[in-house]
Amino acid sequence: MVEGKIISLSNIAYCLGISRKKLSRWYKEILSGYPQAVKSGQIGHHDMSYRELGKEMKVEVPIYQPENVSAHMSLDEKTIDGDTYTILSSRDTQKIALMAKTLRNKPLVELLKSFDTMKVSSLTRDMAPNYEWLGRQLFMNARQVVDKFHVIKLALDALQSIRVRFRQIELTKRRIFLDNHPGEKYIEKIHPNGDTTLQLLARSRGLLFKRSFQWTDQQKNRASVLFEKYPILKMAYKLIQKFRQWYTTPLGKRVYAKTYERKKCELINLINQLKYSVIRELQILALSLKKKTGHITNYFLFKETNAKAE
Repeated sequence: MVEGKIISLSNIAYCLGISRKKLSRWYKEILSGYPQAVKSGQIGHHDMSYRELGKEMKVEVPIYQPENVSAHMSLDEKTIDGDTYTILSSRDTQKIALMAKTLRNKPLVELLKSFDTMKVSSLTRDMAPNYEWLGRQLFMNARQVVDKFHVIKLALDALQSIRVRFRQIELTKRRIFLDNHPGEKYIEKIHPNGDTTLQLLARSRGLLFKRSFQWTDQQKNRASVLFEKYPILKMAYKLIQKFRQWYTTPLGKRVYAKTYERKKCELINLINQLKYSVIRELQILALSLKKKTGHITNYFLFKETNAKAE
């Protein structure tokens, strides 16, 4: 941090005229105080063990700071070097209160016993069922808000899974042909934009993440070919865009109860459209959204997200 702004080690190394690797090594081995903390037993001091299904389980707890609990907290999971951690952080101070290498509720409840969770008034979290349970059990005074990023990601993943399904069908066709006609060449149809069907489905990944007004001319051409060949994908794309638009409707810092109820009714209507579509992936999405309608709509009370925690 320099004057409250984040600056990378690479920039500091450049200013000092030394290599980034050397500065990183110095910071890790000397300046950070980490080796000394490990030697003195400060690191791993809060690690815990518990029994589950007759086995002794160990949970590493790199950060344990109950004093960092504030009125507005974020609960999320992070994967670091292949290991998954639960991170509880303050949206007020951006400080981490708890970092534990587990997603299990049992050790998390034990670790959070000494935290003053009753003073938390809002908890933003991802869509994991275990975090919802944890929020109900320990953060009873908190308004739970399912993070906007995770909800939109779930919707976009459903859209991409439709594209992948069609691509798997095309790959299966090619495999069956080659199995039944050894030595023969599989001839693919070339579409007006120059893509084969497999290329069309593979290259459409990026445009499905974007809004239509963000498409380049090439993507507009490709989308036209894609949607003409796969009308179901066009229908799914339009429904997902309607859902995204529901999120981006401009509102003030805080909305009145009447507006909140209107947004909730709109969400229920969108969920019904997804539910009664003929597209299985969207029906599954509708079930996930329906279970969390209240917590998703809570976003519109104060526009709370996990952005600061991220």
